[in-house]
Amino acid sequence: MEFYNSFINKPSKYKIMKKKFYFLIYLVLVIIALWVLYLSPWEQSVKNLIVINIIIYIVRKPLNSFAAYLFKKHSYRTVVSITVSIIWSIFLFWLLYVIEHTLFFAIVPFLIVAVSLNFKNIINNMASGALLLSSGKFEIGDLIETNGIQGIVRETNLNYTKIQEFDGVEIKIPNSSVYGSTIVKFTHDKFKIFEPLKKEEFHKSKHYKVYVKMINKVLSAQIKTTTYTKKLEILGSLDPIKLDEILLNVFNAYEPIFGIKPDYTVDTTRFGRVRVRLHVKSENPVIILNYLDSFLRDILFALYPDRIYKGWDKYQESLAALKLEDEGDEK
Repeated sequence: MEFYNSFINKPSKYKIMKKKFYFLIYLVLVIIALWVLYLSPWEQSVKNLIVINIIIYIVRKPLNSFAAYLFKKHSYRTVVSITVSIIWSIFLFWLLYVIEHTLFFAIVPFLIVAVSLNFKNIINNMASGALLLSSGKFEIGDLIETNGIQGIVRETNLNYTKIQEFDGVEIKIPNSSVYGSTIVKFTHDKFKIFEPLKKEEFHKSKHYKVYVKMINKVLSAQIKTTTYTKKLEILGSLDPIKLDEILLNVFNAYEPIFGIKPDYTVDTTRFGRVRVRLHVKSENPVIILNYLDSFLRDILFALYPDRIYKGWDKYQESLAALKLEDEGDEK
């Protein structure tokens, strides 16, 4: 029990030690700043720059903590952190330039190369993210496949693209990987055609002028639909007529769920097997995400009921026999 309590209390003790460590560093920096201002023999400009750098270093962590409390999105917190770091770098380079010009021009090129190498991935991700956002390859809510991952796009920013897979797991992919790979987009635009009014309704309608304007302007409204294709291999021994009947029964059962009746095409036939392409359609890709597993399961149960339920009766009988034995032992 003591070991458990000590294990549980370790994080709090670690936090207390960490706070004491930061407090000690800040105290030393404040003492150095006071010594620079009142006791150092340097010029006033050098003193001011040293004190400013110390103040920025002390304020940097509280500012980042306040940004983390204020902004929920990681991108906003990153912008605040980068902004503070850039401001600190400007004053640091300024101090270095005031102290020694030759040293400044000798160190800056190496620092620029080092920073560019360290932030190469971040720069690539930000550039790729800007290109993805401006190109319109996909939008939030689209069902796509990229880098071998299929799912719905939940978020796209300058750093990464968040995709929710069929099992509910959310994956963050760097934008440089997304932009440089093949993107399969299952969600696409289609046009919903309005049904025209009948002749009698047209003459009776008081809003025929509005109807005429609507025809002249736009005869259709742009909406989105998702068509997800899934390859399925089945045994070639199945009768094609029976296969069509079985699949249509499952398709009819899932039509009210998806909103659009699923369909299939026969891809190839080889080695005693038939590859079928299932076309699952819906105006809402989330519905496909939630019901695809059950849809495939029902197709499997409908195609091979004898094999799946083989021995099921004997299993039920054995369970009933075991239950009777247990009841007899209790008596």
